[in-house]
Amino acid sequence: MSNSFPLLEKNIRNQFIKMLVTLVIIFSVIMIIFVLYVKSTNDQLKEEIESVSEKAQIVDGLAKSYNGIIFRARGYYAFQNPQELELMNENIAAFESYLNQFSMLHLTDEEKKLYGELVKFNENYQAVILPNALSYVDDNDYESLRKLSNDGANDLINQFISYTNTYDKNTKVNLNNLYSTAVKKAQQFTLISILLGILIVLFVAIIMRRVLFNLIQPIEQLTDATNELASGRFIDLGDLVKKEDELGILANSFYKMTLSIQEKEEVLTTQNEELVAQQDELQGNQEQLQRSLDQLQKYNELNHVLTFTLDKEQLLKNLHNYLTDIYSFDTSILYFIDSHIYVSKGLSEQTAEQLVSNFNIDKQVRLQEEKSFIITREIPVNAQEIAQSHYCCYDLYSSIFNSEGQLVAVLMATREGYPFTKQELVELNGLMNRVSIAFERIHMYEEVERSRQLNQNIIDTVNEGIQLVSVAGEVVLNNKALSTIIDSHNDENDSQHVSLKHLQEICDQPDELAQFFTESIVEDFTDTRTFRYSISQNTQLFIEVYATCVYKDDEKMGTMFVHRDITKEYEIDQMKSELVSTVSHELRTPLSSVLGFTELLLAKEVKPERQKKYIETIHKEAVRLTNLINDFLDLQRMESGKQQYTMQQLSVDELAIDIVNRFRHEQKHHVHLIDKAKYVNILGDQERLVQLFINLIGNAIKFSPAGGDVTITLENINHMLQISIKDQGIGIPKLEIPKLFQKFKRIDNTSRRKIGGTGLGLSISREIIKKHGGDIWLESEEGNGTTVIFNLPLNQKNTLNTSFEENDFDIQTGLNVMIIEDDLSLALLLSEELKSKGFTVIYHDNPKRAFEEALQTPLVAIIIDLMLGDDINGWDLIAQLKERDETKNIPILVSSALDETREYVDKYKVDKYFTKPYPPEELSKTLVTILSQSNEIS
Repeated sequence: MSNSFPLLEKNIRNQFIKMLVTLVIIFSVIMIIFVLYVKSTNDQLKEEIESVSEKAQIVDGLAKSYNGIIFRARGYYAFQNPQELELMNENIAAFESYLNQFSMLHLTDEEKKLYGELVKFNENYQAVILPNALSYVDDNDYESLRKLSNDGANDLINQFISYTNTYDKNTKVNLNNLYSTAVKKAQQFTLISILLGILIVLFVAIIMRRVLFNLIQPIEQLTDATNELASGRFIDLGDLVKKEDELGILANSFYKMTLSIQEKEEVLTTQNEELVAQQDELQGNQEQLQRSLDQLQKYNELNHVLTFTLDKEQLLKNLHNYLTDIYSFDTSILYFIDSHIYVSKGLSEQTAEQLVSNFNIDKQVRLQEEKSFIITREIPVNAQEIAQSHYCCYDLYSSIFNSEGQLVAVLMATREGYPFTKQELVELNGLMNRVSIAFERIHMYEEVERSRQLNQNIIDTVNEGIQLVSVAGEVVLNNKALSTIIDSHNDENDSQHVSLKHLQEICDQPDELAQFFTESIVEDFTDTRTFRYSISQNTQLFIEVYATCVYKDDEKMGTMFVHRDITKEYEIDQMKSELVSTVSHELRTPLSSVLGFTELLLAKEVKPERQKKYIETIHKEAVRLTNLINDFLDLQRMESGKQQYTMQQLSVDELAIDIVNRFRHEQKHHVHLIDKAKYVNILGDQERLVQLFINLIGNAIKFSPAGGDVTITLENINHMLQISIKDQGIGIPKLEIPKLFQKFKRIDNTSRRKIGGTGLGLSISREIIKKHGGDIWLESEEGNGTTVIFNLPLNQKNTLNTSFEENDFDIQTGLNVMIIEDDLSLALLLSEELKSKGFTVIYHDNPKRAFEEALQTPLVAIIIDLMLGDDINGWDLIAQLKERDETKNIPILVSSALDETREYVDKYKVDKYFTKPYPPEELSKTLVTILSQSNEIS
C-alpha cells in the first residue's frame, strides 16, 4: 500500500508495523532483563550450596581420618600389629590432605581457630606423642602410655569430635535454609512470569482493538454499503470517507462508483430486459431444435431398423414405438395380418386379441381404396369419465401393402380430443410406403431362408457327408453327416488348409488325401474322381470320397466332395476274405486227411492195428469238421436271433468244477479253480455256458503250447459274478486286443498261424454273454499270458433265500484254503461252507498240481482227501508238504472215508482228522479255531 500511495501519511500497514515493532522491543527487553536476573540469582544460590557442601565433606573427611588415627593407634597399642601401624600412617596422610583442603576454603574465625589447633595437634602428635607412645609400647610400659593419654590428648580429641558433630548439624541447617531460599526465589520468578504473560495478553488485546477499530469496522461498513447498493437504497458511509488511509481511499472510490451506477441504472435495466427477451426466444428455439433432433434421431433409428432388420416382430415393435412417440397415440395396435403378430399400447391382451381376430372386412376394403382414413367419434356426456367438457375421439386406420398390392399390415390408433392434421396423414402415408418396402424385403428374405433351410435339410438328411469348396479353397457348405462320419465337431467355415489340416490329423493317408483335395479344387479340374482313406480313432473307419464340379452359368463355382462311410462294406469284404481263407485252410486240411486215409483203406490192404489208427484219425478229423460247422451255424443263429436259450437257476461254482473235471486228461496243462464268490447263483442256459467255458479254456490251452496253469477265478464284484480265466501262454499284442471279438479274426503272427483256428470262438462267447446280460473283455500282454474276464448278473431272489447287502461283497478276507478232493459234490459242499466264513477256496483234484501251487501260494490251511489216485495218495502228499520249508507249517486237515490212522496223524502232525460223512460246519469251526490259536501264539 505504501508503494501504491507514496504520499499517504497515515498508512495502515506502517501504523501496525510501528506499533508491533515497539511492542516487540519492549517485551524483548523485559524478557532479557528477567532472564538475566533469574540466572544470576540461581548461580549465586548454587555457589553457596556447593561451598557449604564442600566444606561439610572436608570436615567429615577430617573427622573420619582423625578417628582412624586414634582407632589404629589404639589397635597398635593393644595388639602391636604392624598392619595397624601402617593403616594409622595412611590415616595421618589423609588427615594432612584434608587439612590442606580445609585451609584453602573461606573460613570463619572459629574455623580458623580450629584449624590452628589441629595443625598444632598434628605436629605435636607426630613429633612427640606418637614416638613416645610407640616407645612405651615397644617397652611394654603401658603405665606411662596411660599417663601419656591422660595428659590432654584425649581432651583435644573429644573437643574435635564435638565440633564435627555440631558442624554437621549447622551444615544441614544452612543447606535447608539455602533450599528454602531457592524455592521462594522460584515462586517469585513464577509470579513475575504470570505478570509478564498478563502483560502480553494486554498488548495483544490492544493490538486487536486497533485492528478492530481501524480495519474490521470499516470493512463491515463497506459490506453494509454493498448490501444497501444491491437493494437499491441510499448509501451512507459516514466518517469512513474522511479517513486518510487506504480504507478511506477505498470508501471514496466505492462511493463514486455507486453514484456512477445509479446514473446508468435505467440504461442497464432497459438492456437487461432486452437480453431477457432474447434469452427466452433462444431457449424456445433451442427446445424446438432439441425436439427436432430427437425426432431426427428416432427417424434415423427407424431407418436403420427398416434397412437392416430381418425380424418381423422386431420391426413391428420399433415401428410402433416410433409412431407412438411422434404422433402421441392414446391407444394403438400394429398388426401383421399373415403371421398374426401384433404390438399394442394402452390395450389389454384380451382386447388386443379381439381386435386382430375380428378385424372388420369393410375397413379392409376401405383401406385398399384409401390407404388411410380417420373416423371421428363424439363421446357422450355419460361416458366422459374425468373430462368435464364435450370432446371427440379420432380413430386412425392406416395400411401397409406389399409389391403385389395386398394388405399385409394395419395400424389402428386413437387420439382423444386431439385431431389428426393433413400434414400428419401425408407424413404417415409416406412412412407406410417405406415400411411396405421393408416388409417386402423381410418377406423375400424369409422365402430365401425357407429355400435355403429346405436345401440344408435335404443335404443334412442325406447319409453321405457333403462338402462344397469354392475354387479359392474356402469351405462353403458342410452337412451334419460329414461331421458324424469324420467325428468333427468344430465349425469348418475356414479355408482349404484348415479343413485339410483337420482331416490330416485324423486320416491314415494324409499326403494322398491332401493331393486329392488340391487336384480337385483347381479351376481346370472338370472330371469326377474317387479316393479312399481310413480314420483310426476308437474304431477304424473306411471312407470313400468322390469329387465333382459345380457350375453356375457355365462357370465353375466350386467342387463338391461327397464322403461315404464304407466301413461295413469293407468289413464284409474282409470277412469274406477271412472266411475264404479259413474255409480253405480249416476245411481242406481235415478233408485232405479224411480223403487220404479213406483212399488208403480202399486201395490197400493194411494191418488191423494200422487200419484202426487210420480210422481214429478219420474220426478225429470228422469231429473237427463237425465242430467247425457247428461254430458257423451257432454264430449264424445267434446273429439272426434264432438261437434258443433255456434259462434256469445255475450254481456257477458247480458248473466250474464240472468243467475243471472235463480237462483232467490234459498232460501239459493244469486247470484249477479259485473260488472267492459268496454268491454264485445265476439264471442261465447251462448248455451255452458250458460251451462258453469250453471255448475260453480251450483257447487258453491252445494258445499255451508250452504248457502251464489255467486258473479259473470266481468272485463277487459290483453285485455281479465275475469269472476270469487266466493262462500262461503266448499273450496278445495290445493293439490287436480290440479286434479279437470280430468274426474270423486271428492274430497274424508266426506262433498263432501254427496253432490255427476259425476265429469264431470269442465272437460266439460274446454273443452268449450278451444274451445273459453280462460283459466280456480281455487283459493280455504279449509273451506274458492272457486273462479273459466276463461277468454275469446274480439271481438275487434264489441266492440262498437271502438279499444282497453292501458289505457282503467286501467279505472276502483273502485267507486261501486249498481243497484237494476228487468227489465233486463234497468239494462243492465244503467250498460253500468255507466261502460263507470269508475264506477263498482253491480247488484241486490232482495232488501233483496241488503240491506245486502250494509251494507258490500263501495258504492258511490244506484239506486233503487220502484216496486221490494210483500214483500218489493223501499221506504221500502230506509227507511232501511237511518236508518243504514253504509248506511245513501250514495246518493240515484230513477229510477221508477211511478210519483214522493214529500213527500217521502223529507222525505228520495232522491238525484234525475228519471221517466222512461229517457236518461241513464242523470243518469251518475247526479251521477258525486253529487260526485263532495260531494268531494268539504269534
